[in-house]
Amino acid sequence: MFGGHVYRNTGAAAVLLLTIGLFVLKSTAAPRPGEASDEEAIVSTIEAVFSATERADFASLDSLYAGADLTIIEGAGIDRGWTEYRDHHLKPELENFQSLVYKPYEIEPHVEGELAWAIFRYELKVDLRERRIDNLGRGTAILEKRNGRWVVRHMQTASRARQ
Repeated sequence: MFGGHVYRNTGAAAVLLLTIGLFVLKSTAAPRPGEASDEEAIVSTIEAVFSATERADFASLDSLYAGADLTIIEGAGIDRGWTEYRDHHLKPELENFQSLVYKPYEIEPHVEGELAWAIFRYELKVDLRERRIDNLGRGTAILEKRNGRWVVRHMQTASRARQ
């Protein structure tokens, strides 16, 4: 009491409550021991997409891409939906390759709730019957958390010949 009035510092109390609330939210969102953080899971998902593509492992890709919600942009082309991309782009392309090295690196994940994005670099080495491709590229992926797993909703890549 000061001069017969109750003094309350409501601003400080609000800041304290907000800080405690944020701490509680942050601590409950932390991964359990042995469980990957969202950032680690996103990096693993992108690495798995590249690895499964390199192996032409379509069963694995079925679970890594967002099905009908998928968009893929390569250069100036766009594919809408996993089935279209798989059947009309990726399968025919991979069947034409004699060998493929497809590796992402410098993956930078960013998480906002159930959505995330990542920028990355990649190398692409392809042996075709008539020539060899040796490219470096950059990409962006947008991912969505579905049933506790991250899946790719959108990916855009572009590359150029290694110099």
